[in-house]
Amino acid sequence: MTRRAIAKVACTAAAGVLLAGGVTVAMPGTALAARSDCERGVNGFRDISDSLVGVPAGPEDKMLRPSDPQGLVGRISLRAARIDGQVHGFAALSVPRAGDEVWMDWTLNGRDVHVQCGPFKASRDGHPLTSAAKVTDNSPNYRFRACGGGGGQAVQCTDWW
Repeated sequence: MTRRAIAKVACTAAAGVLLAGGVTVAMPGTALAARSDCERGVNGFRDISDSLVGVPAGPEDKMLRPSDPQGLVGRISLRAARIDGQVHGFAALSVPRAGDEVWMDWTLNGRDVHVQCGPFKASRDGHPLTSAAKVTDNSPNYRFRACGGGGGQAVQCTDWW
């Protein structure tokens, strides 16, 4: 086994131990944000209503979970809406269950350096949930994706847009 392969196995094992112990491990270049870091205008984000629908913004929706007996599917999508004359991107979770979470990742370099805005947690079943919104930009390096998880479901993310 090469040194690189040994290092990879060791890092994977260490991450597994930390995650099992309830410790969050951030990848290099990732800035984890609390809701307070992207609410009420902080860092250029804008609070929006959970009822804002907008339009699909590029990547395919991701299913958080298959339909359950109550018919709650939980689809994560990246959406866009014109707010005060500017297009804003935001994450949306349709038909969540209480405890499901949604957040939006935002990158300035097109791939690995990003800010996580959220998570925003559903307090009741079936009511749509959104993240805060951020103005979009035509730069190929200024991109968004929507993610969600919670309720024992694996985290799902859309592709970057």
